[in-house]
Amino acid sequence: MARWSLSWGNPYTQPPGPRVLAAVLVERGQPCPAEVKALWSPGCGYVISWQLVTQRPIRRWSAEAKAKVRRRNLRDRLERKVPLFAEILIAEELERRPSYYAGGEEDARPLPGGRA
Repeated sequence: MARWSLSWGNPYTQPPGPRVLAAVLVERGQPCPAEVKALWSPGCGYVISWQLVTQRPIRRWSAEAKAKVRRRNLRDRLERKVPLFAEILIAEELERRPSYYAGGEEDARPLPGGRA
């Protein structure tokens, strides 16, 4: 669903009437309804606007996808910052937080000592 509305366009001034003159819910992708267009005139200070009211469901990452991205980001970050010690530090971090790098929901915490 989407909402077409005729509302006051200048946020720094008070409208002469109500802030929203008209609002109509329509199916997503439909053009502006005639009843909203009929109330608008050039220079009146009101604007026709469109807002998405519903959205698609949020797609969550699988644990495998999270694990893959977290390990890749760890490797990229350490190879960029400390290339000579990257493999050692990666092994330490994977040992320290195995559930996080397996795609678990553990909170992301910075490494101790300011590493990476």
